[in-house]
Amino acid sequence: MQNLQKLGWFLFIASFVPWVAILFIVPFMPLSLAEKTTINIILAVGAEVCFWLSVVILGKEVVAKYRRYLSPRYLWKKIRNFKRK
Repeated sequence: MQNLQKLGWFLFIASFVPWVAILFIVPFMPLSLAEKTTINIILAVGAEVCFWLSVVILGKEVVAKYRRYLSPRYLWKKIRNFKRK
């Protein structure tokens, strides 16, 4: 059971990596627009598959809790509160 939970966390973290690649790596590759689009689609689908598999393994509550902490709205709120102190 412990190994299955580790797999779930790995898939959850791995689901964010393709989005980073889509934003910061693929646009700068020396490929045609069609090739970049194909790579972006494959990466986006792979990210979603990893995320939903992690939801199945870890449970909806666990993933919702950590996804909330990674939301831009939550992070911006924390930054604004930090500046006020």
